[in-house]
Amino acid sequence: MASVFEVLDEIRKRPGMYVGGDESQRAMQLQNIEQLLCGYSLALRHHHIQERVADFVHDFGAYLWETKGWSASCGPIAAIREAARSDEEAWELFWRLVDEFRATVDAR
Repeated sequence: MASVFEVLDEIRKRPGMYVGGDESQRAMQLQNIEQLLCGYSLALRHHHIQERVADFVHDFGAYLWETKGWSASCGPIAAIREAARSDEEAWELFWRLVDEFRATVDAR
């Protein structure tokens, strides 16, 4: 896979395969995505691999702060879950925000 966004595309298609659980466990799936993304960033650093978004969790959290005014001090997933009324809504909001963030990265 060439980028973190391609990894996220695969997770979106088959979340249970990559992060476990099912639709009734969206909170857990979101937490697992954040953990997977932290590991992905660590692997990039460890192997000296350059990517436009080398630390997705940090950069996505900064994006949420800049565009929404949401503190991501506890991570972007916590910020998104705080803004949503339910875990299912947080799931949908996460993917919408990932798409928005991706568009800003692609526009650079």
